[in-house]
Amino acid sequence: MWFARSECAAGQGGRGFTRIQLMVALVLTGIVAAAGLLVLKSKFFPAGKKFAANKSAKAIYTWLQAYANEHDQEFPQAKDFSNEAFRQLFVMGYLDDETTFAIPGDAWLNHAPGGRKMPDNRIGSAPDFAEALQPGECSYFYVTGLDAADQSNLPLLGNAFSETVGVYSKDKTKKGGILYPKAVWVSVGGAARIIDVGEDLRARMAPDGKETPLFPESWGTKIKDVKNPAP
Repeated sequence: MWFARSECAAGQGGRGFTRIQLMVALVLTGIVAAAGLLVLKSKFFPAGKKFAANKSAKAIYTWLQAYANEHDQEFPQAKDFSNEAFRQLFVMGYLDDETTFAIPGDAWLNHAPGGRKMPDNRIGSAPDFAEALQPGECSYFYVTGLDAADQSNLPLLGNAFSETVGVYSKDKTKKGGILYPKAVWVSVGGAARIIDVGEDLRARMAPDGKETPLFPESWGTKIKDVKNPAP
């Protein structure tokens, strides 16, 4: 787990963990275990899939916040795909299990390594953990270029769209359709939400009392910064 690969002990001349480091390790380990149980539950109880996905997204946010705490409040960057940013959480040693990033039955997992339509938990080795979250092993989008000091209600991550960023699908067998007519997302401030997907297949919120699609520039999110998973 996280503390098994941590270099904290080595970096302190062999003195081992401080009390705070041990507490952080235990908390992050508990998150991994709880998130894994949620994914397993959603596989056998489809009606609870949206709740499990929402809680998994919140767990991912916790690791992103830990990353920001160690990088001057900046969240990890992604050039093309959400996988790139999420892989940095493995590089940092926060977790060694890919399961949290998968929504069972999601079409984004159709081409996962091994043909099981789920992550294979092969993450590679330090320093880059290049095998972590390969194409077909991630069900969540990510908004790159944000930091923890940004507007708290901006979206940071959520269940992935169709091939068109910002647009979901009615077909649960297609990308972006696994949770229809709902979607899940977590804001920069850590609020995890289950929201409605409209007839136009866009998630909608009402930040100022007026219902607004979640991902146009008018909300404050730049479409070019919203990254789907690697196909």
